[in-house]
Amino acid sequence: MKFGTMRIAGALLVLGASFAIAAGPVLAARGTFIANTTPVPHTRSGSGLNVTGTATLELQSKKLTAHITASGLSPNLPHLIHIHGVIGAQNDCPNSSADANGDGFIDTADGLPDYGPILVTFSTTGDTSAAAAFNLEVAVEADGSGHIDYTRTFTIPKDVAKDIGNLHVVIHGADLNESGKYDGKKSSLGMGIRLEAELPVSCGTIN
Repeated sequence: MKFGTMRIAGALLVLGASFAIAAGPVLAARGTFIANTTPVPHTRSGSGLNVTGTATLELQSKKLTAHITASGLSPNLPHLIHIHGVIGAQNDCPNSSADANGDGFIDTADGLPDYGPILVTFSTTGDTSAAAAFNLEVAVEADGSGHIDYTRTFTIPKDVAKDIGNLHVVIHGADLNESGKYDGKKSSLGMGIRLEAELPVSCGTIN
């Protein structure tokens, strides 16, 4: 289900904007949840856009142990990974129609009406909230073959824990010109971040 066609400002992402949608009582989630991520369907070909992964999420109350593996990523570069979603609503991975400006890429803002705002950041250290969403210094770095293998245990917000089975894991980052770094045009999100760094490359429902 889409949540409207309006693009949402990047500042709202960083603040972890919450969307209230009426829903029935939700029981706290416990146990193991899996998200198998598949490539976001950009229509323009480029490096690092055939990314698949698996996120295994062990949840006990608000304590989350995340183990994320993925392949096909741009090698030797940091990759932002998040839980996205609107609490209490159905969330989707974007299809090719989400490309609002027709540039061949579905950037983070293009995907927001489908997968919702950033709720959790899979950082390697420190902050795991939406405030760390675009901090490349603590993002998971791919090895020379474009693989990641990430494990970390941390506490997530209560509302996210309760609704985790309706949310999504999204992996970002593609070295489109194969320069070995994130360069080129800046993102529409502002904050000085490059499109290559924030470009969603793989998305999956948490089940």
